[in-house]
Amino acid sequence: MDAAVSAPLAEALDLGKVYGAKTALQNVDLSVGRGEIVGLLGPNGAGKTTLIGCLLGFLLPSAGTVRLFGETASELRPGLRGRTGFVPQTMTGFTWYRVGELINYLGRFYAQAPGEVPDWLLQWADLDMRARVKSLSGGQKQRLAIVLGMRHTPDLLILDEPVASLDPQARLDFIALLTDYCRASDRSIIISSHILSDLEKLATP
Repeated sequence: MDAAVSAPLAEALDLGKVYGAKTALQNVDLSVGRGEIVGLLGPNGAGKTTLIGCLLGFLLPSAGTVRLFGETASELRPGLRGRTGFVPQTMTGFTWYRVGELINYLGRFYAQAPGEVPDWLLQWADLDMRARVKSLSGGQKQRLAIVLGMRHTPDLLILDEPVASLDPQARLDFIALLTDYCRASDRSIIISSHILSDLEKLATP
């Protein structure tokens, strides 16, 4: 059986990350199976973003190993890389694009991306496709970042403090969206937050 099929979607073993004299991560073990929602809880500066960077292959670990779909995260094949989605805490750049143009442009980087963004995702985001990115409010930019991270319906969705810029009702709606997405499609989610109540609603028991 293909290792990418049988292995956990994401796995960290004895993971460590050091920046000079500062230890950001030490002896971290993590395993995310299909259909699971895993929450990373901790205050700002606890290392959540560093862990996510290592999981995505953006950062090389100082110790231990990180695998996605059974392969080393930093050496992931493009076909498997396209099965991941990422939503950062704050969206930056692409300010000159119109919303619809940016969604279509970035969608071309995913070989398996559908021709159209799922209707349920666009309805949730409620964005003007003709608006310039630079004209969006903070909450609207965050909803756009979520659309960009989910538009290709990834098997593994990783989110770094994704609700920080959303108002309370939008946060509740987004939590419901993620729960339905995971249950309906048997896909997996890793989400970081410092808000315990949000993770309590989401994380797999």
